Order: sequence, then C-alpha cells, then structure tokens
Amino acid sequence: MSFPLPPLDKKRENDYEIGTLLGRGTFVSVYSAVEVKTGKRFAVKVVDRYRCDKLKKTNDLHMEKHCLRRTNHPNIVKMWAWFSDTLNVWVVMDECLGGELWEVIKTVGCPRSVAHHYFAQLIDGLSYLRQANIVHRDIKAENIMLTDTSVLKIIDFGTAKDLENPHIKGSGNQSRNKVFEDYVGTPQFMPKEVIENKFTDFRTDTWSLGCTFFQVLAGCPPFHAASEYLIFLRVMDMDLQFPPGIDEDARDLITRMVDKDPDARLGANNLAEVKRHPYFTGVEFGGAHKRAKPVMSLAALLLQEIGRNLTKYEKPLKTWEGKEKLSSEVRVQLERMTVVQKWQDDVRPPEDQW
Repeated sequence: MSFPLPPLDKKRENDYEIGTLLGRGTFVSVYSAVEVKTGKRFAVKVVDRYRCDKLKKTNDLHMEKHCLRRTNHPNIVKMWAWFSDTLNVWVVMDECLGGELWEVIKTVGCPRSVAHHYFAQLIDGLSYLRQANIVHRDIKAENIMLTDTSVLKIIDFGTAKDLENPHIKGSGNQSRNKVFEDYVGTPQFMPKEVIENKFTDFRTDTWSLGCTFFQVLAGCPPFHAASEYLIFLRVMDMDLQFPPGIDEDARDLITRMVDKDPDARLGANNLAEVKRHPYFTGVEFGGAHKRAKPVMSLAALLLQEIGRNLTKYEKPLKTWEGKEKLSSEVRVQLERMTVVQKWQDDVRPPEDQW
C-alpha cells in the first residue's frame, strides 16, 4: 500500500491492438486492448476531447488522472498509461472482465456470503482512500468493476476530491455562471448536505457506502423515484424503504450509516466502526482480494437465474403448486425480487419517452 504510483512508461496508440467495444458514455468509449509488445490485456478508455470540453468536463478528466497517479491498491483500478493526440485522450487501465457490480446484482441482489466478499474488498479500498485523503464522492455499484476472478476495483474518480491537494479541482456541476463544487455524485446516493451543496468529505462517502450496501443486498438503488426532484424529497424525508428479505443486521448497519446527521453516521470518522458491526461478524478484512469468492448454493444460483429473467418466470411462479414447499428463506427472496422489479418498473419512463 503505497502512493503515489511509480512513474508510467510513455505509450502511444500503436503500442496497443484495440479490440471490441466494452461500453460507451457521453464522451467516452471503452475498448478491450492487447499490448503489442507484451501480449497483456487491458481496457482502454478513449475520451473525445472536443465533446469533453464542450460539456465542461475536462477538469474531471484531469482529476481522475491525478487521483489514479496518487493511488496504488489492489481494490482501486490501476492506470497503466495516459497519452493523447489532437482528437482523443487515451487511458489504459485494468481490464475487468467480470463487468460492473451493478450488472451482477441488479434485481437479483446478493447472498450474504458473497456480499461479505464484495463488501470486505470495498471497505479495504475505501480505507486506503481515506489514508490517501481522497474522497470518492460517487460510490455506487455502477462505479465498481469486477475482474474475472471477482477482485473488486473502484473506478471513476472524475468527481473525487483530494484533501491533500485542494487546489486541484474537478468540474463540479455548472448552472449558468455558477459552479456547484459539492453538488456532485448520483442522486440516489447523495446525502442532504450534498444536495444542498454544503460540503463533501468522508462523512458523505460513508452515507454513499451505506446506500451501496443497500443497493447490493436489495438489487436496486435506495430512495428510488421517477425524477431527481422526487428522489431528493425522499432523501430529505429519510424515506428509506427496505424490500423483504434484508436481514436485521444488514438493516441496522445500513440505517446507522445512512443517517441524516453526518457526525452520527457509523464509520463517519473511521471505517473500523463499520467492520465491528455485527453484520460483519467473522469477516476478514485486509487482503480480502486474495480470497476466493464463496461458492453459491444451488438455491442461490436458481434465484439468480429467476431474478435476471423475472418477466419470463413471474407468471409460472404464481401458478406453481410447489412454491409452498420451498423454504421460507427462498420464498422471501422471491418476494424481494418481485418487489424490487416493481419498484424499478414504476420509476422507468414510459416507452414513448425513450
């Protein structure tokens, strides 16, 4: 565990064989790539400089570079090269063949043993960031990638805040001539003080971490609603609704982290408080990335299949006579997935608005 990262070798586009498109954003495309000289596999993020500048996000790009140069931890995505030409900025990073954690847990949620495996790594990575004095400011399952061996990688440092170097700033959110420096992140994961653009620090990251625990266990984001305004109303009212199937220890952990009072949040001052919570009894922290992902039970694998194809299985499940013979734990997880799917359907815009 050291920071900063050792100096990077100078690279250029011809050093890599660009492969398939992995994902695309507003001004970013991510490709698989192979380094020609070594045969090593990477992900290459290609940033459209013109569109990035037009959207006033260039400072976010430089903030991400700054933070990734300052970090060197197995649970934080590593930047292997950074170079540019007249059209694009190229960022070479770890390849994460396991995809986004969000795609793994969406609707399906996560069994306790597997959740512990992910959460231990996430806490290890965030504890390291606290040592480095970097506030992530957008913790959520969409900003967590998995390798093919289920090693968790925290990504997307464009909106981060470096307390060691406060003169280096991201773009923030701009409205007319005003820049909101603390109103950053994702609405469902933003506490009251961020919504009000008051401050962001490790206490706000603690709130977002608690919301991410909810997201992974429930299979959907907290404070879901049909618009940003309605989401903010739910946050302000502390209207955090749990679906069935979330055990009492997990509920207690989340509600103690997602607290309206920043200083009262469990882990606000030290994530060791979170590690000591009863929900994590028996969980090993430190080097969690070295441990294998727990083997899922047959029931958990079947629930995963159903959750990912709920529309297909919903009607057969309603008429299946053998449902009552299932264990109460399996039945409540089926109920959870049905509730979560309805929550997500309810906030999805009508098809004619897509």
